[in-house]
Amino acid sequence: MAWDWVGTTAAGLFGVAGTAFTWLAGAQGRRHAERMLARTQQAERRARLWQERREAYFGALRVIDLDLRRERYKELGQLQKLQEVEGHWTKVRRVELTTEAATALWAFGSDTVRDLAARWITASDADNVAEMRQIALEFRAAVRRELQDPTQG
Repeated sequence: MAWDWVGTTAAGLFGVAGTAFTWLAGAQGRRHAERMLARTQQAERRARLWQERREAYFGALRVIDLDLRRERYKELGQLQKLQEVEGHWTKVRRVELTTEAATALWAFGSDTVRDLAARWITASDADNVAEMRQIALEFRAAVRRELQDPTQG
């Protein structure tokens, strides 16, 4: 009868060990779930910011396209087409479009694109069409690069 306590003690020790390992597994599972939640939230934030940047860039591209189209019609003497464009895109609408695009660019654009936008404004104010065309090419290339590789910018 001296050995009767060994079985009971061993069962108790294994029970304690089982409880400890169960608690450890649960703690690891909770930490893993927290890490996964944080990664998911971070990915959602990145996706939302990428979408905001994309919309900002497309708004700026619309402004660039509209301004260059108007300049091209002036150069070619296509006053009818110029009047049609300006009839649809009145001065007030163009100013609103430009303001919205600039605001979105300042909020979500990369430093490179914001610098190009600042150069665009300067060239546009000076009616430097050649410079506007060059900046438009650089802007499109930067936008394409950044939107295809979100780590850019």
